[in-house]
Amino acid sequence: MTTECRRKISTLSLLFIAIVAIAVAFGACTTPEKAKAQHIARGEALLKDKKFQEAAFEFRSALQIDEKVADAHWGLSKAYEGLQRYQEAFEEMRTTVELDPNNLEVRVKLGNYYLMGGKESSAAVSEAERLAKEVLQKNPNHIEGHILMGSVLFAQNKKQEALAEMNRAVELDPNRVESYLSLARFYAMGGDTATAEATYKRAISIGGNTAMAHYEFGKFLVQTNRVDDAEKEFELGVQVEPNNREARFGRAGFIFVNRS
Repeated sequence: MTTECRRKISTLSLLFIAIVAIAVAFGACTTPEKAKAQHIARGEALLKDKKFQEAAFEFRSALQIDEKVADAHWGLSKAYEGLQRYQEAFEEMRTTVELDPNNLEVRVKLGNYYLMGGKESSAAVSEAERLAKEVLQKNPNHIEGHILMGSVLFAQNKKQEALAEMNRAVELDPNRVESYLSLARFYAMGGDTATAEATYKRAISIGGNTAMAHYEFGKFLVQTNRVDDAEKEFELGVQVEPNNREARFGRAGFIFVNRS
């Protein structure tokens, strides 16, 4: 073997040793706690970009390190919801509730899932009621908690009490568009279409640049057979928020059903 070959082999050996040393040092600096936090942070960032498949991978990676990380289960539920894997999202919400007694948002979301999936089930309504009470016990001014309780009472045919909860949600923040939309849906479900329409218009006047208000009003107008007016609202929703996926899909679905 020539001196030149031995020199090259020696250089490569030193380079390999340096790479191994760097890898070992990096691994020593990355604790399981740091790794979990990094996966969760990346998952949350991906959720904001609506990259749900990639977000789910990050949250699952965190759970492979520690299966009892509530934030990872909560993030995974939102990723599954974005992927329309609703049963899996539901199960992840239930796990989050068990692990984190202070996460009120997941309790509201889970309560609404129980109501949507079990309208004819007294057990499902009772579970939603339990979650609503938990939220309001921890925070009596939790707006979505009052809306959930209103929905529970409506399902129990306690309409006046339900209306009081919905109005309480509006009182807590008179400029919150979502509360007016919930109140409008309450009136619509109760058959009071005139008051429902007035409430939808109130929501739009408060949040005119919010696609959601136009989109929800458009759906209401479709239900009341005012197709031309509904189309205008769907168009307005896309105009005020061109990147809102729900508004764009809503308009596309409307056109497909009514104009094709």
